[in-house]
Amino acid sequence: STSQRVGAVVRIAIGGVLLVAAGLKLYGREVSPYAQYGWLHTPWVQTLTVAWELLLGAWLVSGEYRVAGRAAALVTFVAFAGVSGYLGWVGQASCGCFGSVKTSPWWVFGFDVTAILALVATRPATGNFGAVPLLWLNWRDLRAVGVGLVCVGVLAGLGCLAFGSLGKAFAVLRGDTLGVSASVLDFGTGSPGDVLEASLQVVNYSDRPVRLVGGTSDCSCIATQDLPVTLNPGESSMVRVVLRVPPGDAGLLNRRIEFMTDCADQPLVKLRGVCLVKP
Repeated sequence: STSQRVGAVVRIAIGGVLLVAAGLKLYGREVSPYAQYGWLHTPWVQTLTVAWELLLGAWLVSGEYRVAGRAAALVTFVAFAGVSGYLGWVGQASCGCFGSVKTSPWWVFGFDVTAILALVATRPATGNFGAVPLLWLNWRDLRAVGVGLVCVGVLAGLGCLAFGSLGKAFAVLRGDTLGVSASVLDFGTGSPGDVLEASLQVVNYSDRPVRLVGGTSDCSCIATQDLPVTLNPGESSMVRVVLRVPPGDAGLLNRRIEFMTDCADQPLVKLRGVCLVKP
């Protein structure tokens, strides 16, 4: 029927967007789906969300367990809409949902809401499903959702077992020589004129020594206090970064931070620093 064909188009389109978004985050060196503030940029949140995007995208495109897949997508996009709306409200310039492709959180929020409405509008008939009317699925479908979540956990566990950590697993996948403990360094809250300090861990994933020879040094952000430093294979080191909160409006402050290396494969390590500026 026409409604079934429209439902299939919606399902495949949303699944395709999820797969594209996950791929861009992985290969664009932006592992996090949110572009990050606070706990949203922790490695486990980043890793599990990307893995879930890949699994859910493939699930929707394949057409297996269509009702359960649609329900899982509905719950997922409700959560995504909450996060993108929050990031837009606090003033985040880009949500990072598509890796290095800069995207306004409000545009992503609009897409999330559109996806929710499309999923609701193309829901299956409720006559054949009675266990959970809100999500239009039965217990068999709930088991399918549970199996999907277990698969995400298993993939994350295998990454830890094979490479020692999720960070190294993603570094190997992307071909990185160096990794950092967070793609966004959170300086907390400050007022204009405050001097804030934060630290991050830099890890050498290669089989040869790598030297950090310099870093960002301007009027508001300095990342050179602990440099230069040499990291032997498998070694890590904590590096401090100082942020001087500049004059300006209250809101979320973003600063680009770079470390220069002597490694031809990865001459720059890039991340961002964020600070919530009080009036």
